[in-house]
Amino acid sequence: MAYEAVWMNDPAKLNKFEFYKIEKDGLDIIRDIREIYSKEGFASIPAEDFNLFKWAGVYQQKPNNGHFMMRVRIPGGILTSNQTRELAALGRDYGRELIDVTTRQAIQWHWLEIEQFPDIFDRLDAVGMSATEACGDCPRTIVGNPLAGIDPDELMDTTALVDELERFFLDNRDFSNLPRKYKMSISANIYNNCNAEIQCLSFTPATKVLNGEEVVGFHAMVGGGLSAKPHLARQMDMFIRPEEVLKVAIGVTTLFRDHGFREKRHVARLKYLVADWA
Repeated sequence: MAYEAVWMNDPAKLNKFEFYKIEKDGLDIIRDIREIYSKEGFASIPAEDFNLFKWAGVYQQKPNNGHFMMRVRIPGGILTSNQTRELAALGRDYGRELIDVTTRQAIQWHWLEIEQFPDIFDRLDAVGMSATEACGDCPRTIVGNPLAGIDPDELMDTTALVDELERFFLDNRDFSNLPRKYKMSISANIYNNCNAEIQCLSFTPATKVLNGEEVVGFHAMVGGGLSAKPHLARQMDMFIRPEEVLKVAIGVTTLFRDHGFREKRHVARLKYLVADWA
């Protein structure tokens, strides 16, 4: 951890899970699942660790009878044929031949057992995929244009930008302890195919004439989200060149990490901080 957890200076404004997250980073649960719980069984899992399973992309399935749901990251919604086949094979082998496709370009399996996770992790890794931070108080899957590079309605190919964001934020312990889940999207499709208004941070296509030349870049929107109290994201007053996207994402995410609300989890999303500051 290369930053100061400034929110710990005021413990009266923290919910109890914040104290646990500062003692044990959510990313540590992946090691524990591999080395301890998968070998010792479901009964060996401490109750307080079940919430941290989300950092491995895993939720305890209800009713709590020893089964789990697992979500896999698919950055930009783009898959190779090998990845698609492996996802299907894992669903066949462990998920009772069922696969959910989520609204944020991820897939999910149900009915998984703790003993199966090391094999699932290894098989995902073998095809360049991961469930790490598909859930949890961290940057989730980067949503993008699944037709990037071949979409006639996009101003530029955003594949490299999705990859850049994914590489920076995934497994980055400077941003693995946020106040709540955090969702980003980037697309240059002119018809808003990533639902920018409901993301915590979204990059949407824009052009601007600079020094007599039209430059393709992005607007940014912040503070969107659905759930029980939906908020539409607000557009920031800025034009962002492609090479500045990561810098803006780091800045917004840092503000959320350091100043987001951590007292009550149901009002901890970035949308509440943006509404408070607006």
